[in-house]
Amino acid sequence: MSATQSILVTREMSDDQRELAKKIGLVLVEMPAISITYRDNWLSVQDTVRRAGKMVIAFTSANGVRGFERFRRAGLDLPENLRVYAVGGKTAEALFEAGWDKKDIRTPERQDGVGLAQLLADDFLNGEVPADTVVLHFCGNRRRDEFRQYLKESNVQVRDIVVYATDLNEMELPDNLNTFEAILFYSPSAVQAFRNSGGFTRNGLPELFAIGSTTAEELSIESGKHVHISPQPDTEMFLKFVAKLMEDI
Repeated sequence: MSATQSILVTREMSDDQRELAKKIGLVLVEMPAISITYRDNWLSVQDTVRRAGKMVIAFTSANGVRGFERFRRAGLDLPENLRVYAVGGKTAEALFEAGWDKKDIRTPERQDGVGLAQLLADDFLNGEVPADTVVLHFCGNRRRDEFRQYLKESNVQVRDIVVYATDLNEMELPDNLNTFEAILFYSPSAVQAFRNSGGFTRNGLPELFAIGSTTAEELSIESGKHVHISPQPDTEMFLKFVAKLMEDI
């Protein structure tokens, strides 16, 4: 891979991630596809929590954790010794950074919404979670249906609590995308923003990469192209995967 060619990344990166990319020969062009806004009115959320009775809480994104922490900092009440479920490593890490004990966080082997729902359903089935417990899912306004649908089909009560909104940005894409060697996507919403900005109608669509299988599915449908999927939903691993694969193309 030529170090003079660029990789378009559809989100903002941290300084550490930029430094890693530079070390492994990736020249990043950051163009955030989405914007996140957290809610600031928590009265209805508190009412939902009060009415839930027995509960466990579940997160399908790190943004859901960050929104939930704003709820906690607002001084509203939560039961003690809550059982907590996280979709994957980054979401669990966000919980740990917020003060949760690692041993109290349950994560599935399959790190997506269906995998998390399967883990929850199994815990209900084997009695680790009482049957009359409600799953409170702290999520965004553009959440996908798989998590809720799987739990409903497993006769598990679930309530979505929207704690953040995802807005699609208008991306200022060049007419010809072959100025980039690859494009990296981190969510189905980023794929939608890219589509709305005319990305899939541009000339020279390069190699496409997705952070996980759900994003890859959306990206494959929209592009009609093969999509390379990161072996783990982790940005550092993702960047290394991109660098290694681009060397071989």
